[in-house]
Amino acid sequence: MTANLLADDLDVLAGKWSVDKVNEQGQKYTQTIEVKHDTFVFQILGDDGQVVFVAQGDFKLEKPGPFKAAHFLHLKAGQSASGLEATDEEYLSIYRLEGDAWMLASNFDKERQGQKPALDVYRRVKAATARTLVIDEITMADTPQTETWYVCFVVRTADGSSHRYYVAGKGYDKKQVTIPVTLELPNTGAGQKCSFTLQLDDIDDDACGDEPDNRSTGEFIASERGSQSYKPEDNWRYAIRWHLK
Repeated sequence: MTANLLADDLDVLAGKWSVDKVNEQGQKYTQTIEVKHDTFVFQILGDDGQVVFVAQGDFKLEKPGPFKAAHFLHLKAGQSASGLEATDEEYLSIYRLEGDAWMLASNFDKERQGQKPALDVYRRVKAATARTLVIDEITMADTPQTETWYVCFVVRTADGSSHRYYVAGKGYDKKQVTIPVTLELPNTGAGQKCSFTLQLDDIDDDACGDEPDNRSTGEFIASERGSQSYKPEDNWRYAIRWHLK
C-alpha cells in the first residue's frame, strides 16, 4: 500500500513547481523544482529572472514513520547548468501534497551552514504557451584565430532538435567582433536547457566540419532575456545573447 501511495505521488509531482521568496536583505527571488520520475532539477532565479544557482540529481520518495519525504541525492550543483560539480550533500524533506500545492519542509533533516529550515509551498507551473527563443548575437572578446576566420554555430534544444547558423563566405579578420546570429528556436520557453557547439576555422568549408581549428561546447538556460560568457581557451572568450518572443 505504501509503495502504491508513493508511486501515485511521484506521478502527481512530475513537472515543474515554483515558490517566490524574499531573503533577509529584502531581495525577491524564485526557487523552482522540476521532477522527471527519478531525477530533479532545482534552480534559484533572481528578481530579474536570471539563474543564479542550479542543482540536479536523483529523486525518490520515502516514508519514514507516519511522514512522507522527498529524498534529493547524488547532487551536482553550480552557478549555471554548464558549471555543475558533484557534491556529497543530500536532502531529506518532509512533504505534503494538496492539489497543485506541494508543501516542502527543507533543512530540518540536519544543520547546514547558511541554510535555515523553511516550510515552502511550491505551486505547480502550468504548461507555458509555445514561445520562440532567439539567439541574438555572439560577441567575440578574443579568438585564437590570427587570419581571416569563419564561424559555425549549432544549438540543440530540449526536444532534441538542432538549429545552425553559418553563412558561406562570411569571414572575420578581427579578434573583437559581434556576430549578428538572429537564430530562431521554436517551441523553447523559459527554464529550458539549450546546448550548443561553436566552431572556428580559417578555411570556410571546414568551419562546420568534423575537425575545425577550434571547437567549444556549452549549455545555457533560456530566459526572457539574457547572456552567458564562456572561456574555452586562454585566448578565446565570447558571450551568447538571447531573448524570448
